[in-house]
Amino acid sequence: MQYGFSCGDAAGDLKLPSRYVLKRTVQVTLIAAAISISISTGLRLLVGAKADTITVLVRLLLPFLIAPPIAILWFGRLEALETAYRNLLKQTTDLAKRANTDPLTGLLNRRSFEEQFNSAMAHKVAGKFLIADIDYLKAINDEYGHLVGDDAIIATAVALQATLGDESLIARIGGDEFCAFIPRLEKSSMDQLLTEISVAADREFVRRRSLADLKLSISVGHQKCKPSTTFREMMEQTDSDLYRKKRSRSTAAAI
Repeated sequence: MQYGFSCGDAAGDLKLPSRYVLKRTVQVTLIAAAISISISTGLRLLVGAKADTITVLVRLLLPFLIAPPIAILWFGRLEALETAYRNLLKQTTDLAKRANTDPLTGLLNRRSFEEQFNSAMAHKVAGKFLIADIDYLKAINDEYGHLVGDDAIIATAVALQATLGDESLIARIGGDEFCAFIPRLEKSSMDQLLTEISVAADREFVRRRSLADLKLSISVGHQKCKPSTTFREMMEQTDSDLYRKKRSRSTAAAI
């Protein structure tokens, strides 16, 4: 279906009927003409009346004079209502998306993730809960600026989406912190997945910034989800795993 177009002139924009309106108008006019001619011809044959040339022409022309302006007005209004509804639906969808997503990354926000995760747990969906954060984001912001820090955040979001897949719930829940729920993940796949996240994040960050002296690294904690476990409970358990790994890495680096 194609919608209206306009033609500008010195007095302003003159809106012309769209192809949709013109098409419907032609259809209605032809139907009206066919009905009118059929009825008038049938009545004339029924009563045995003869029609002169003027009467025949009037019967033929009247539907084409009366139907088009009425049809254009009617279908124009219907089209305007449909267009208004489509615009309203788009605005409503956009508002709902903005209410449920993080504006920088396009991932779910914390509230939306929590609602969907709790629903999955209530339905006893098995999977892994994951928390990831960007190492030294504050230092990146301080040394290179917040736009570089934003690129680090976006690169991490892109990496999580690419490695975890469409079936996973992924959210940005803080400045440098992300979480995800990964259904039906085999235990043997987790270590490989964690490596892939860091590699993909650094690759995307290099593509965006290409700073030779800066490598993006991601720390990840994970826990197996138990039925009926809430988001807050999983956050507490997985946070402990995340910071234990951070401390171990810091200790190893110091040595």
